[in-house]
Amino acid sequence: MARIITLIYYALWLSSSQIMAQKDAEKLEYWHIYDAFMDLEPDDGQMAEVTDLQLVRDVGKFTLVKGVLYLCKPINGKVYAAIFRGEGVFSFTPPTRVETEQLERFYDKPSLSETFKSLFIVFADSTLPELQKKLTFSPKKPRRDFRDDVEYAIKYLHRKTGKQFDNAIMKTVLESETNGFFYAHFSDHKTDPLFFEINPFQEEEVRFMRRLKGPSYLYIAEVINQFHQQSDYLSGADQREEDKSRLHISEYDLDVTLKGSQLKFSATATISFELLMKSQSWLELNLFAELEIDSAFWENGEPVEFVKEKENPYLWIKCDRDTEPGEQRQITFHYRGDLIERARDWFYIRSSRNWYPKHGTRKKAYFRVTYRYPDNFQFAGSGEFVSADTLDKMIVSHWKSPEPMHNMSFNIGFFTDYKIVNDTIPPVTIQMAETGHREIAHSLAAQGIGSGRNMEVQVGKDVRRSMTLFQEMLAPLPLNHFFATDIPFSHGEAFPGLIHLSWQTFQMTRNSGDDEVFRAHEVAHQWWGIGVDFATYHDQWISEAFSEYCGWLYLHDLVKKEEDNDDKFYDLLETRRKEITGNRKFLLGDGQKAGPIWLGYRTLSSDTQGDYRLIIYQKGAWVLHMIRSMLTDTETLDDSRFRQLLGEFYRKYAGSQASTAHFISFLESFTGEKWDWFFNQWVFGTDIPTYIFSHNIAQSPSGEYLVSCRVSQEDAPQDFKMPVFVGVTFENDRIEVYRQLVDGETTFEIGPFSEKPKNIIFNHLESVLCETKSEKWQH
Repeated sequence: MARIITLIYYALWLSSSQIMAQKDAEKLEYWHIYDAFMDLEPDDGQMAEVTDLQLVRDVGKFTLVKGVLYLCKPINGKVYAAIFRGEGVFSFTPPTRVETEQLERFYDKPSLSETFKSLFIVFADSTLPELQKKLTFSPKKPRRDFRDDVEYAIKYLHRKTGKQFDNAIMKTVLESETNGFFYAHFSDHKTDPLFFEINPFQEEEVRFMRRLKGPSYLYIAEVINQFHQQSDYLSGADQREEDKSRLHISEYDLDVTLKGSQLKFSATATISFELLMKSQSWLELNLFAELEIDSAFWENGEPVEFVKEKENPYLWIKCDRDTEPGEQRQITFHYRGDLIERARDWFYIRSSRNWYPKHGTRKKAYFRVTYRYPDNFQFAGSGEFVSADTLDKMIVSHWKSPEPMHNMSFNIGFFTDYKIVNDTIPPVTIQMAETGHREIAHSLAAQGIGSGRNMEVQVGKDVRRSMTLFQEMLAPLPLNHFFATDIPFSHGEAFPGLIHLSWQTFQMTRNSGDDEVFRAHEVAHQWWGIGVDFATYHDQWISEAFSEYCGWLYLHDLVKKEEDNDDKFYDLLETRRKEITGNRKFLLGDGQKAGPIWLGYRTLSSDTQGDYRLIIYQKGAWVLHMIRSMLTDTETLDDSRFRQLLGEFYRKYAGSQASTAHFISFLESFTGEKWDWFFNQWVFGTDIPTYIFSHNIAQSPSGEYLVSCRVSQEDAPQDFKMPVFVGVTFENDRIEVYRQLVDGETTFEIGPFSEKPKNIIFNHLESVLCETKSEKWQH
């Protein structure tokens, strides 16, 4: 009997040892690939002399005129890289108007022909067989400069912090896929490289990049051009909404503990997901870089093999078996880390969106969340509150999402609650960090700067009134409660039923109207961005610009009601216009021209660092203001047709994604007119016209007055056209408004009038985003 027990014990020990050894080997697979790339070097048995070799990849062409090429040493038994030194030329022409103009903004030419002395390529396409077919390889030890070039190129694919390596390359090699991936790093001067990539994991697969301008220790490529492969344009796939997601997380079950006065974070997250691609060996997720995973388990209780380094936001999961599309899986993670930082009575949530494992940013999921936190703190969550209990001085609070959501978030701190109950809107709670603001008020007072009083009430008024306006104009909110909370950051964020508002807007309300707009903007995201989602990054203005213009509308309605004039609203418009038209105009000349709204986040670059907010938020809002002007009745200045447009558009796409193409189509159907010319100018284009206006008031023999007007146009092509408001002022502050189409050089007459006009205002009511100049009338 003892012998049997010993044999069983030995068998169990052997089995356990084999399992542990197998798991150790699997763990090493990821790190073996990582180490192989970090130590990558030319293979001294694979050298070839090169003359006039061409590698054509989509719209990019590499001509290796003369030089030497080495294949790099194999990784996991396959060759994935090569290094060339010699004379070469890269030729590149973007395939679309928007991308051609984007290239011109950076290089002052519509296509490139760049020489290079060094070319490093990584590939999982036809490159290797192509090289082996066209070249003859033989043994030869590489010079040191070949190794140096490889080592330098790897710096742009690797981040020392957290041992990060390029995700697309890691995914390709981990899966051992031949998937069309191609990456090129090339330069004439070593420290000023260019990059060309075809990435099958991106919806827009082709990218041309340059080195990010900045400190010399930053080895980062920034995107200049990004677009679909040529095959997509030929097949029409570029017009369809692609989804390259490898999996879809459909449900989260989260249990969060925030412990002690420092709110130390730990959590358990169970994700239920569907696999969307076949034969995946590894899955890639995202999790805030400072969070560490203690353990993870599959739905059957078996441990998950994973790679997650601290200070690295990428979480790699080793699949436990062969996978098939449509397969439903589940993983439970136990993790912890420095999510919340306390500074006196302020609590900084360092990642409001990525504190649980995610895959991509565009998919929605159902959430069930339990939060456990000390009972002397106040708390707000997104989604719907279910119930709460108190146990051992800890509040246990349960929340859920009644509908799928992009992001689940929360806020916690020492707040004063200001509650608003109104029959026309959901119950609202304003949370203000009162003790934190008292400290700031003392510091500001020492500098002679005052702070506002009863700021939670001031913020609450704007939240309540803007929500009321948007519900009337768009649709009622499907919420049982709404939180507007104070955060120690300078930005705002919106989640279903919850907005984060910057501490600055709780400190004082500026006279400019900016705070009212900011508060209303974040409220408006419940409709734009949450209610109606945007389709791709090209369409993000449907979230940000629509929310911003709703903020402008709210300010306009507010000042008309409270101040009985439009001055503050039009002062704000003038300020925004000058910010846009004056962008990068310097004493010694103009800076780089801003990109179009269509570029989305790509309007931001190391040359154009403020452009994302300026173009997507402000110029995008101006686009809506111009549409509003074009739909306004000039006799009554009634804009109800525009408000009807927004409401009907929202109600059509609520609960789904809307694209720019959807909005154009809807606008054309709503008005019965074509709008492609308008969007080509203002969303896909970048021109902002300067109008030179002159006029003459003459009295006819009958005693009536006729106004002759002339407009010339600069800074825009001659076929650029816009309807512009012209205001005619008379005694007693009476103004008549006319709409005039300006199309290149334009002359027109207004009148006749029985009363002599006092003044003629061109671009009255800021009807067009433009600059205007006046000149004397020339007969």
